[in-house]
Amino acid sequence: MTAWNFQGRDVLKPATLQAAAEIGVETLAPSGFPRALLAAGFLLYAVAAGAAWWLALKLIPAELSLTLLGKTLHTASVHDHLNNVFLVFLLLPTALGIEAAIVGWEQSSLRQLIFARTPSLNTDLTVFILGQGHVLDIVGRVMMLGVSMISGVWIHDAIAGATGVRLGPPPLPFVLQLPLYFAIYSFFDYWTHRTDHTKFFWPLHRYHHSAEDFGVVTSVRQHPATFTAIFIVNLPLAVLGAPADVMIYVNVLVVAIGFLVHSKIDADWGFVGRWLIQSPNHHRAHHKLDMSRPTGHFAIAPIWDRLFGTWYEDRPDPKLVIGVDTPYHHGFLVPRDMARDYYHFWIGWFGGKSDGPNAARFLEKR
Repeated sequence: MTAWNFQGRDVLKPATLQAAAEIGVETLAPSGFPRALLAAGFLLYAVAAGAAWWLALKLIPAELSLTLLGKTLHTASVHDHLNNVFLVFLLLPTALGIEAAIVGWEQSSLRQLIFARTPSLNTDLTVFILGQGHVLDIVGRVMMLGVSMISGVWIHDAIAGATGVRLGPPPLPFVLQLPLYFAIYSFFDYWTHRTDHTKFFWPLHRYHHSAEDFGVVTSVRQHPATFTAIFIVNLPLAVLGAPADVMIYVNVLVVAIGFLVHSKIDADWGFVGRWLIQSPNHHRAHHKLDMSRPTGHFAIAPIWDRLFGTWYEDRPDPKLVIGVDTPYHHGFLVPRDMARDYYHFWIGWFGGKSDGPNAARFLEKR
């Protein structure tokens, strides 16, 4: 970063300058599996899943009431739940298919997840499953002391009631609202990401950066207590009156980009990756272990990195070693590292050693 050096880590692992093969990371052989067949299969799947999604939203009402044992249960968020389900069952397989078609079956995340998982990818997979089961949502609400319950819609309505001013989308067609709100989202997300790399918030975001191997599902490797986006992204967009029907598709685009930039695709996407949408290689540069140079490439849309001085490389090295120098117990037992990082988050506010190889231990002997 040009002006900020947030992470302040002074000890680097020797592995920083080692090639992946030298530190025991499995390297996969080129593929002989027909890539056209992979692409066709996943394309058919994406079309079928997309059609099912559209049909479900048309046929199932947004609000439902159900009476059981004399009690009536009511929900007004049926479509929100449907969107979450289809985002996973449409976007994740599609991203896995795109990646497999480009890099080949042998090098794909799908093959590695099934047949050759590393401990780091086991963590990714566990976090994904716990997230889909809403376990992490519940844990996060407890850890965040309820701040996730703050409603931007309530603030929006309160402003309208007090001032008579009701902010809302401009009178533009959908095809123009989508890029507009994506740009607004990416601006707020850029500042969320930079905030997450500050000394006080880094211990929670570090959980994502602890991945030592990229795979499509690495995108979902997030600490449940992470909350900065609530205040820097969600609340401003709600207050501005961002339309829900547009934000659904913005969310689809953001999630899809997240899957692809954490994939094994070796590409910088040329002009698009340098100015419009972050590429996998640029995101790998953001995840680099070597902290002898500042961290950059925070934005989904690189234009914000360029405007605010955090763009560093047009063509980053696709073989950069990624990870952090704080030790992690990669694997299926994720609560231990999550609890430790949550502890580091709190002690960091009071001057405790919250990062690096010598960070304060939590329920461990030295």
